[in-house]
Amino acid sequence: MSLAAWLSTRESAPPDRLLARLTELMHPDGANQDVRAEAMVKAAGEVLRRLLREGQTARDSALELLAADALATYAFEAQSDEPEAMDARCTWAMSYLAKIADSV
Repeated sequence: MSLAAWLSTRESAPPDRLLARLTELMHPDGANQDVRAEAMVKAAGEVLRRLLREGQTARDSALELLAADALATYAFEAQSDEPEAMDARCTWAMSYLAKIADSV
């Protein structure tokens, strides 16, 4: 299921501009491949890594920061569809995101 299709099943969809940015981040080549929680975490991580490397953490980077936050949040929400794997995957995601600041 594509990100846009998955998000359309959520209780409240993100605003259009954020949805467009999330789609760009998840499908940079335009392909609408299936979206998995791990892919959302990695996409959020790439955004954070780039913003930190470039020192872009001010108001003019708000959309990018919001997109990273949304991707991470949606990843945890998507992971809840597989409760048996939730603990291990959430632990991995938290560790993955926490290491980003140390790697920049």
